[in-house]
Amino acid sequence: MKVNDRESLNWIIGPVGRAIGFVAEEAIVAGTLNRSIIVLEGSEPLLRAARETLETHGADEAVRGIDRLLTETPSLSKNAEKLKENDFGIVNSHSIIGVWGALEVAVENTVSLVLEKDKNALGLVAQAGVKTNAFEPGPLSEEDAGRLYHRIEKTLRKDLKVGEFYVKVLGVFGIDIACRRNVLSTLQEANSVRNCLLHRGGIIDERAAESSGALRSLKGQKIHITQSRYSDYYNAVSNFLREMLKAAIASSYTNNR
Repeated sequence: MKVNDRESLNWIIGPVGRAIGFVAEEAIVAGTLNRSIIVLEGSEPLLRAARETLETHGADEAVRGIDRLLTETPSLSKNAEKLKENDFGIVNSHSIIGVWGALEVAVENTVSLVLEKDKNALGLVAQAGVKTNAFEPGPLSEEDAGRLYHRIEKTLRKDLKVGEFYVKVLGVFGIDIACRRNVLSTLQEANSVRNCLLHRGGIIDERAAESSGALRSLKGQKIHITQSRYSDYYNAVSNFLREMLKAAIASSYTNNR
């Protein structure tokens, strides 16, 4: 497939490129927030010492600023203490939900773009065993591409872990990802945990426990996203996105082919 529109050159890397950027930003946000929480938790003695010094030197305006901070410090310190519980579990939970969403969207948007731009894509989908009669002929509109993606997911994901499905669906269009099995296993765990965080208040349900061996012993318990667990999930998503970017660049959809 050749792309003639200059604005469309290398469109295939757009979704995964944006996802990589978002995930990198999320690491900065989470890391900065964690460090800020530590600083905030012990800030009151430092503020009082600073106030005393400033007052001695007659810096009245600065003293008033310190007083405003001291007024807010008790409630902020209480919040910081809560956020620091379970190895920053709350911060890490929110972050991993965003990180997973970036991966999920990158895959869906990549497939949808192929369906929108490649007139031969429907044939590839049909060869994979998905019914496409209602969508012919291609290429598709953005709305129809989204509808077909969900049909593809329903058809191809049977008995596959989520990472395996992502590899398979992208492979339908020649975006061939080489991903280690341990990364795919961690992605499955991360997705199950993400679902439990959103839908079960963090309680590991039976479905999640059955989907990942690492979660079986936590069935019925509330999971805490420690720094170590967050790092495992974050690294797995980052690894997959890097491999996805390489596969997209190597595909027939880039302008260097």
